[in-house]
Amino acid sequence: MLLLKKLEIEGFGPFADKQVLLFPAKPGVLVVYGENMRGKTTLLNAIRYAFFGKVLGRGRRERLVHSLSNRERASAGKFGFNVALEFDFDGQAFELYRGHEARVPSPINDGDYRSEILLRRGGQVVSQQEQDRLLAQIFPEDISRFFLFDGELLQEYEELIINESEVGPQISSAIERILGVPILKAGRRHLLELADEADRQAATEASRHQETQSLGNALQAAITLRKAQQDELVRLKDNLADLTRQKGESDAKLAADRRAADLMNRRQDALNRAAAAATRQVDLRLDIKRVMSDAWRTVLHEPIRKAREQAQINLQSQIEALKVELRRAAVERSHCDICEQDVAPALRSRLLATLGDAGAARPADQASIRLGAVGGFRDLDVSGEVRQLVRQIQDMAVVVQHEREEAKDLLSSLADTDQASVRSTQATYVEVIEQIAIVKQGIEKQAAQLEQQETRVDGLRRKLQNTARADLMAVEARAKLLRDSAAVFDDAVEAYKTDLRKRVEASAAELFLAMTTEKTDYAGLRINNDYGLTIIHTDGRPEDARSAGAEHVVALALMGALQQNAPLRGPIVMDSPFGRLDDGHTSNVVSGLHKMADQVVLLVYEAEVGRQRARELLGSRLVAEYELERVNSRRTNIREIR
Repeated sequence: MLLLKKLEIEGFGPFADKQVLLFPAKPGVLVVYGENMRGKTTLLNAIRYAFFGKVLGRGRRERLVHSLSNRERASAGKFGFNVALEFDFDGQAFELYRGHEARVPSPINDGDYRSEILLRRGGQVVSQQEQDRLLAQIFPEDISRFFLFDGELLQEYEELIINESEVGPQISSAIERILGVPILKAGRRHLLELADEADRQAATEASRHQETQSLGNALQAAITLRKAQQDELVRLKDNLADLTRQKGESDAKLAADRRAADLMNRRQDALNRAAAAATRQVDLRLDIKRVMSDAWRTVLHEPIRKAREQAQINLQSQIEALKVELRRAAVERSHCDICEQDVAPALRSRLLATLGDAGAARPADQASIRLGAVGGFRDLDVSGEVRQLVRQIQDMAVVVQHEREEAKDLLSSLADTDQASVRSTQATYVEVIEQIAIVKQGIEKQAAQLEQQETRVDGLRRKLQNTARADLMAVEARAKLLRDSAAVFDDAVEAYKTDLRKRVEASAAELFLAMTTEKTDYAGLRINNDYGLTIIHTDGRPEDARSAGAEHVVALALMGALQQNAPLRGPIVMDSPFGRLDDGHTSNVVSGLHKMADQVVLLVYEAEVGRQRARELLGSRLVAEYELERVNSRRTNIREIR
């Protein structure tokens, strides 16, 4: 069991001077009160830094060493920091010191720092070769999420109930590690490796005898190929696990940078709209230029209309005059030259009466020619179209101005954002997704090939067994015994895992019912194969409409259940875990903190849990209280509350 005893921190974050936090040996809850920006998360990260040499920021991104130095000390030219942690593990006392010291007077990046680490066990210094192995045994980093966590990390556990989630299996694998399952799986792998070695011995022995030589050589080759395929499958699965981890990190980064990414996308959209409007302006100006090539016709439109009307009148007048002239000629000659008929006296008298005093007709050719000239002229009024195009250009100018102002405002909001990092994360995310798909296809293909090869090895093994050679039979019997033992061991592991899940389910359900405010509505929790927990209503049905607060309580219940059932037990350090909980759930959780682990460190600001409220809820289980006292914006002191 891991038990924290003392934390010393200097030059780290807001802790400029050396500060000390003592952890009572008595089981219970230690509460540290601190307002925002005072250093609660820094305390959690100080413990993480001591064990693993790294610090996590928002989105679980590893922070740069250079950014960790106290800013007040840095402004005075003093860079670097250190953390000292005293703890007990399995009854032995340890002292762990880790720090970073500046190599140059004014460091500007991580390369300007030198790291230092020292581990003592029982007062004796542990060699550098041994300390990494020993620290990994005391507190494996891949299970640290179950001991050091905040509200952001708790949200990851929602993935456990999503079957399609890639993060869920990753978390469930970490859960199995804290529960000790990998040790059992390693035993099964060892048995299978011994069986494979026995098969190779049988193949080698068979290849020495003439009657079984070809069969032995074939089995040797098949086993060698199978081993290569097994190794490749392991490599692909490791690659997939690494890519899945990268995807999880990218997911967290994208979630943390979602606002920045949204602002960047909105700014780019505004710039794109401004560019499109500017391009439209150019097109509209080209349209005006095209239309204006006929603008001179607009000036002549009215004169040509009047000239055309007058030419039509003149032509009609001359046609009428021509008709009179033809009648006059018919009267004078008593003969019509048009129809070549003589005009009767009665008709002549009627025609004469229509002549009146009309003068001589003028030729109609001149009027016809003029009408043809003005009638063939293409007159065009483009003033309306020009006005419409001008209005559209003005509208586009307004759009360009508006979108550029919008982009400018959004850029101001992004002043503190590393846009290149956000874009890089987005690009990396897309690339990782593509690689995951490729690796998954490779795993499926490799698994199919390995299955075929297993069938081939089994067939060759049976043929070799049928040779009935005594020297081979003994080796084959050993190999069969080992394979059968591995199968039994595998069944035992699955039975153990099933029993373990039931115990985790029972522990989590007990904690959940103690923490929830809906005690009469819920019967407990139901666990799935990935250790995801579903709330069960008293009517026996799963509660599908789970609120964010309910998810939070379930996650906390799971953390406590793992502590109660894991071989490796240690302190729980939680940073502001109540952000999604109402007052009722907060009170219930605080009251039940002592059930989650023997040593619980709660980092909160007083608006979450007031001092008096914590004292009333925890009673004698409240073993110590500290507050983070503000000296100035860059300096915080740790003060014990007596």
